[in-house]
Parts: sequence; C-alpha cells; structure tokens
Amino acid sequence: MAQRTARITRRGLLAAGAALAAAGLGAPAARAQNLPGGIASAMPMLREVFGNRRFQEGKVFLKVPVVAENSSSIQVSTGVANEMPVRLVLIAPANPFPLLAELRFGPRAARAEAAVRIRLARTQTVVVAAEMPDKSVWIASTDVTVTSGACIEPGE
Repeated sequence: MAQRTARITRRGLLAAGAALAAAGLGAPAARAQNLPGGIASAMPMLREVFGNRRFQEGKVFLKVPVVAENSSSIQVSTGVANEMPVRLVLIAPANPFPLLAELRFGPRAARAEAAVRIRLARTQTVVVAAEMPDKSVWIASTDVTVTSGACIEPGE
C-alpha cells in the first residue's frame, strides 16, 4: 500500500494565509463592518449608545494629539463639515468612565464643531461618533499615546 504525503509549497502556504486573512482574524466587532482595529475596544460603548446600527467611516473629523504628555488636559476638536448631526459622542474606551461627552447641536448652531478638553487614563484609541438626522452613524478615531495617566481608579 502506497503512503501519500502532503507536500507544502510556498504557493499553497501563501494561498492559505490569504484565505485566513480574507476570513478576518482581527477584532470581531470591527471586522464585521471593516472598521479599524482600535475602534473594536469602543464597540461595547458604541452599541450601548447607538444600538445595533451600522457604523461608517467618514463625514466626521477628530483632531487630537497623537502623543499626550499631560493626559489630564488634552485638547480635542471634532465636528462634521457640511452637515448638521443630531449629536456627537466622544468615547475613550480605556477610561474608568468611557463616555467623555455627548454634544447636541440645535437649529441655531452655525457649524457642527466643538473643542473640548479631556482626560485619558492610559494609551488608547479615542473615538467620535456622529449621529445624522437619517439615523446613520459616522465615526472617526485616533490612537493617542499617553506618557502619564490622569484618571486612575482608586486601588490601581
């Protein structure tokens, strides 16, 4: 009886790797919607605020320093360029209280932009979500490296 041996070729190995990548071995919540991996940590909070809506990238902007030396006061600018959202929600998922701000704009608002100062506990992805009048939700995120944490829970 002849014994069959499997021969692994470089082409076969690359094809298997491509198939695994196409199947998506990243973060499940972000993978389902093709969102960047850092947003996956904010998905539980986003789901709590917006339910099971689909999140899309674009329309909303987020300006925050990439490195925060003084994490107790970080300047953040956010908004939507050419439309008026119902609300903007700012989230820092690694903070003890991840919901940083919920901003609503009334009919007299000239622009849908805001500048706030936030605190971050440690290095993390800061996420902003804009809910539009048609109930669509648009998100943006920035990874922020914190050199010294500001909001530490008691006992840490």
